[in-house]
Amino acid sequence: MKKFINLYTILGCSFLVLFIILMLLLNVDKAVIAESGQEVGLSHINNLVSYSYKDNIDTMTDLLMYVTFTVVVFEACLGLYQLITRKSLFKVDIEIIIFGIALVLMVALWLLFDYVIKINVRPTHKVEGSFPSTHVLITTFLALASHGFICFAYENKIAKYGSLLLAISMIALVLFGRVASGMHYITDVTGGLFLGLAFYFCTFGIIKVFKAKEE
Repeated sequence: MKKFINLYTILGCSFLVLFIILMLLLNVDKAVIAESGQEVGLSHINNLVSYSYKDNIDTMTDLLMYVTFTVVVFEACLGLYQLITRKSLFKVDIEIIIFGIALVLMVALWLLFDYVIKINVRPTHKVEGSFPSTHVLITTFLALASHGFICFAYENKIAKYGSLLLAISMIALVLFGRVASGMHYITDVTGGLFLGLAFYFCTFGIIKVFKAKEE
């Protein structure tokens, strides 16, 4: 059992707990603070900024999120290549399989919060589920996953810290951009960040366990 406990999995579980606590707190201090006319929890925190829809910032955050999809395309192509050449799913690199499972779970959670559990609706624009922010969740997980895969492939410090700086910059731009665009409340992007970090640390914590066993 101890083999499955490392710093990454501890951090992943910690961020998951923070996400659950935030989700529960959204039933506290509920009030209408935006043009949607819907009540939102932790209204005093969410009311720290004003919300108005800005199409250009919304589009920018869309593009930044789409850029992170490149890691999905790359790992999917690599996994397909390994499957064809090695002629067995069990011979595909374990990190690709675990990453794929994490993506499936993330999509399932997105569908759950968008269509089943609607905790918040958008402050402006469309009346649809907004907690947690899908843009922040996806960008956080995929940007950091790109950094993680680069660290596996290249051991030099330039690749390690350069990819980490790029990942953090993209996450920050999307996080602040989703609030500035009027598409999400502060608690929406915070929830997306916590959940994205939970996915990243849990996924790569498990990957590190299996890679250590291979070595």
